[in-house]
Amino acid sequence: MRYWFALLAWILVIFLFSTNSFSSAQTSKFFVPALKFAFPFLSPEQLQVGHIIFRKAGHVSEYFVLGFLAWRALRSANNHGIRLWLLSAGLVLLVALSDEFHQSFVPSRVSSIVDVGYDCVGGIAALVVLSRFRNETRTIYSHPVL
Repeated sequence: MRYWFALLAWILVIFLFSTNSFSSAQTSKFFVPALKFAFPFLSPEQLQVGHIIFRKAGHVSEYFVLGFLAWRALRSANNHGIRLWLLSAGLVLLVALSDEFHQSFVPSRVSSIVDVGYDCVGGIAALVVLSRFRNETRTIYSHPVL
């Protein structure tokens, strides 16, 4: 049950990130000055590109966490193998699409199918890492210790 609670809590966090409080105008107030401090030689245009990169990295990282939490919760419901992977990826896609739909109603936000792509890259990256890790540990533990 705690795996499902963590998953639902993270989905709520994602929807919180879709509010006006985390719009580009709001995050630029913090990140553009931080980038300017760290890289004083950057032009205003370069600072804006840095801010965009930061925001897109945010999409990837928050959905990486979602992919992991989805995999963990769905695995606890006795899903395994390709079924677990597909259900987890489907949940990531569903949350990404609903999040962008939600943003279409927030005046300071823009809904973008491109952002769904960034979200899915993050979620699927988590599933790939988990799949790779699970295969490696299975291989390690299947060999006798010499």
